Amino acid sequence: MRGARAFLVALTAAVVAACGVPPTGVVDTGPAPIARGASSLTRIYLVRDGRLQLTNVAVGSAHVNDLMATLFKAGAQPADRLTTALDGLHLAEVQLVRYAPDPSSRNDPDNTVTLRMRVFVSGLKISRIAMAQITCTARLRSEVWAVEIAHGTPGDTGPLKVHTCREYWDLAPKNGHLPP
Repeated sequence: MRGARAFLVALTAAVVAACGVPPTGVVDTGPAPIARGASSLTRIYLVRDGRLQLTNVAVGSAHVNDLMATLFKAGAQPADRLTTALDGLHLAEVQLVRYAPDPSSRNDPDNTVTLRMRVFVSGLKISRIAMAQITCTARLRSEVWAVEIAHGTPGDTGPLKVHTCREYWDLAPKNGHLPP
């Protein structure tokens, strides 16, 4: 009985070892694939007739880097007469830092975590409407309370000016409004 068991164990090991596929070494096939979830719709500001116009676009994720990348890649949509003032500008980097505004300027107990978004762009000069597109799109996110836009590279821009969408309210769509 013991001999039969030993024989079956040996036979099973031999069959498994001789599966017909020769062993190979490690084969490098490049970087590992990146799994991404399904894209979702988000809102960004494009331009129609010199005014900001809210529009829905597909974005890879809800992260602010993807939001800003989508804004900078958004092109004209002739069917809706929408254009962008960001042509000739390139998104270099987006940074999120904690924002500590003057305590008397904010009284929102439901949202205690607020962030300042720093957007670094390169390319042509930034027009006022391009700054409005960036600022107001960022302000659509409830956690972003202020936006700093710099033309150049991080560390080589000098002091950054804080922007809110309020300074661009004159660019609101007709019969519409912009975030604060």
